[in-house]
Amino acid sequence: MKNALIITGGYLNFERINVSADEYDIVIAADSGYLSAAKLHIAPDIIVGDFDSAVRPNTNAEIITVPAEKDDTDTMLACSIAIKRGAAELLILGGTGGRADHFLSNLFLLETFREQNIFATLTDGENILRVLQNETVTIENRGGYFSLFALDECTVTLTDCKYPLNEFTLPHSNPSFAVSNEVVGEKATVTVKGKAILCESVK
Repeated sequence: MKNALIITGGYLNFERINVSADEYDIVIAADSGYLSAAKLHIAPDIIVGDFDSAVRPNTNAEIITVPAEKDDTDTMLACSIAIKRGAAELLILGGTGGRADHFLSNLFLLETFREQNIFATLTDGENILRVLQNETVTIENRGGYFSLFALDECTVTLTDCKYPLNEFTLPHSNPSFAVSNEVVGEKATVTVKGKAILCESVK
């Protein structure tokens, strides 16, 4: 199963991003994301975009130019290319700051991909977001908080955390219910039956 690194032009806390291109089968920059890639000392394999927010780069990377007026965002196009080339795990850098519409689009992308058995994670170095669907994951103690938001009716079990839950039905009508939990010890365990957004904050 291939994995891909997607670098967007959105906000990044570069001091908290620690990734190596060697860990990924495919590295794709979405439009001005190639500028962020340069700051991270990463050379993308592919650069895709309409280049409305950055000058078209002079590079040896494969460049895919798309029209400015299109149905998909540059981030969506970059992810789609990665998936078409065999990636089933995506790490998306950026995509949380700036325009709220782009952030919401990226958030819903996580849900869409999870339904397709594509495991996608979105991070800006300060936040880590992913969609969980009928699965159990562990969360490392990063010194921050973690929160869960129900995307449909789901039950959650949380252990080794400040506010544990056992087969609890997460209320969709009260999105603030499971906000700002904390890992106790080295790791916490999260089990979701159904579908929910997991958001981790990093100190």
